[in-house]
Amino acid sequence: MAQGNPKIRIAHATPLGHGARLLRVERVDGAELGFAGGQYVIINTGVTLPGGKLAKRAYSLLSSDAEQRAVEIAVKRIGAGPGSNVLNDLPAGAELEWSGPWGKLRLPPGFSGRALLIATDTGITAALGIAQSAAAAGAAQLDLLWLVESEDYFLSEPFVRERLPAPVRLSVARDLPPVGHPERPARACALVSEQHLSAGPYDAVLCAGDGAVLYPLRDRLTSLGAPEGSVLLESFFNNPLKKSL
Repeated sequence: MAQGNPKIRIAHATPLGHGARLLRVERVDGAELGFAGGQYVIINTGVTLPGGKLAKRAYSLLSSDAEQRAVEIAVKRIGAGPGSNVLNDLPAGAELEWSGPWGKLRLPPGFSGRALLIATDTGITAALGIAQSAAAAGAAQLDLLWLVESEDYFLSEPFVRERLPAPVRLSVARDLPPVGHPERPARACALVSEQHLSAGPYDAVLCAGDGAVLYPLRDRLTSLGAPEGSVLLESFFNNPLKKSL
């Protein structure tokens, strides 16, 4: 992790449609971030929440870790959410406090097996970072399954396909029930079972997105023969572990 993190600067901003924005950011001091594909940074939006806390939000680095000085994040505008709205409106040149990189959702260096990436909703940003990482380059097979509610959700499929290295096989399932729907976890488990497990267990399965879906999905993959410890999760929201604390 970078020590004594200085600020980051928004170097460039591009609308992505559907209330989303692609930000290219860099450290103000010009140094490298030192991240691996799949990791994230926490950005202090500068907004004070009603309880007095600052609105700090985590964003996965969706660009390749071959470039460490200017990196990309995608920000989805979420209703009246103060953090996402600020980052959707700030101009290029704005500077923000940050910390990171954080997170262990990444392929190990030298990985050479079969890997499956599963993303629900905004978890596609972490999956993009992993797929474009140096560690993914040696994988014998890399499949990506993106589970979303509709075609116009967050990032477009053409955007995602454009960012993926040629060997990565992308499947998109756009009929996932809405967040919070009682049938959502079961539907996700069915989609993964139907589309990706016919050739046997993967050596690594990395999942990002809705925690209410990912934990039942991990149990399902384990029951179908996933090797012990091979399924890694990162909950972007609905993390049941946090709720139990």
